[in-house]
Amino acid sequence: DGYGPSDQTPFYAAGVPVLHFFTGAHSDYHKPSDDAGRINAAGTAQIAGLVADLVDTLSRRAEPLTYRRAPAPAPRGDVRSYGASLGTIPDYAGAPDGAPGVVLAGVRAGGPADRAGLRRGDRIVRIGDYDIANIHDLMHVLQQARPGQTTTVIVVRGDRKLTLRVTYGQRSRPAR
Repeated sequence: DGYGPSDQTPFYAAGVPVLHFFTGAHSDYHKPSDDAGRINAAGTAQIAGLVADLVDTLSRRAEPLTYRRAPAPAPRGDVRSYGASLGTIPDYAGAPDGAPGVVLAGVRAGGPADRAGLRRGDRIVRIGDYDIANIHDLMHVLQQARPGQTTTVIVVRGDRKLTLRVTYGQRSRPAR
């Protein structure tokens, strides 16, 4: 699964083959207390060796790597709900012309947005009764929404405005 809460996600959403290397989580992971003393040096050295071997092997290939879209994995383990999901991947750079809305870098395969017909490059400008000017507006709407609820989403695709119906999914995260 190329989706995940890290830097590879927009590349994967754009159809670029990705790999994500990780030495594992710890109690301070992604918190202000996560500092240099928490770096897993031995794990990083192992990954660096693996990546060097991989680059060497791939550099000898005559044919390029190919992109294969994988379905998102089902949540595993103890999962706690924390709101509704559209299954969208925002492009945090926004619209090139500065137009209001949230441009999509992609959508999760099989997710609510994918099933509703949203796609990469769409600019969400309205959800239900709410105008969407930026990512903060989108997050506010998702916090108010409930999984299973159906609403309309207005997107700008090229020079057209489309109204699509979407049913929110369950947003979940592994328990800490």
